[in-house]
Amino acid sequence: MKVLVSIWVHGVETDTQKSEYVAGDLIAQRYEVKKVLGKGGMGMVYLVTDRKTEQRLALKTIRPEYTTSSIALHRFGREVRTIRKLNHQGIVRIRDAFRYGKLVFYTMDYVEGRSVRQIIDDRTRLGLGSTVRILALVAHALEHAHKITIHRDLSPENLMVLADGSIRLLDFGLAKLMDMDPTFTRIGVTLGKHQYISPEQLISAAEVDRRTDIYALGVMFYEMLTGQLPKEGKTITDLVPTLPQSCDAFFEKATAQSPDARFATAGQFGRAILGLYRDARQQPKPSPAPEKLAVASAVPAAPKVSRVRRLWQCLAGLLCRYSPRKKTKTDR
Repeated sequence: MKVLVSIWVHGVETDTQKSEYVAGDLIAQRYEVKKVLGKGGMGMVYLVTDRKTEQRLALKTIRPEYTTSSIALHRFGREVRTIRKLNHQGIVRIRDAFRYGKLVFYTMDYVEGRSVRQIIDDRTRLGLGSTVRILALVAHALEHAHKITIHRDLSPENLMVLADGSIRLLDFGLAKLMDMDPTFTRIGVTLGKHQYISPEQLISAAEVDRRTDIYALGVMFYEMLTGQLPKEGKTITDLVPTLPQSCDAFFEKATAQSPDARFATAGQFGRAILGLYRDARQQPKPSPAPEKLAVASAVPAAPKVSRVRRLWQCLAGLLCRYSPRKKTKTDR
């Protein structure tokens, strides 16, 4: 087995490799499979134990039928190198990448939590506070990631919420490094989940910039608040009349057909969504019941008051972070 650094190298050939693994199987004579975590278009994700270090890790493979494709291998290698350049607490950290015979895979930190998709499915929809909190944290992570890459595959499936309320952004497998040849992705080839893909990405995946991720955040904003994907002619407040009208304007800007009409950066998106929440709180309205914060069901729930307090503290911190600093006499 060889570690992959900057180029693909051949490892040891073996006749025991499979397209999918089950609990108890050993991958590359080192990683013991505990369970399947997920299945994607290019491969599988497993919870494994590294017999060398005794650590629990997530292991992502690329399907064997794709290993004969230089494009697929290039894309997989690009994913590894991109994530290695990212250093943010909201982005899952990659450990190692290997090629073992025809099997190509990498290992990354295993995070226990629930995807936003699971939360939506369980709760039908999220309240404004939880939606703002989650997407503001995602915007902060993307603000860091956009310095070197574009995600291009954002969706509720690859966004995890941990027990402490923090988030982890997963799967930069379709990301495009800013410094790579822009012609690598072929014209007309669309990557990512169709509902969250921006209009320009549908036309040419090779020509998109970071604003394609802003579009996906806007779609998730609508879906998290309503429990439904955007419908033509149906605004957020049509479906949830108790929400402020500003939610409709925010969604329209985030998902504008023209990238130039959207929020220009993830930072702008984050400041705007926190401003929306701040303004909504100032509007007089009946006191609602405390909103439950999305957490992992596997972790014992903290008392309700403490969970709500953590929500307000986190939102207050984000509001301070994104608020412009007032000029002092020494600044002028």
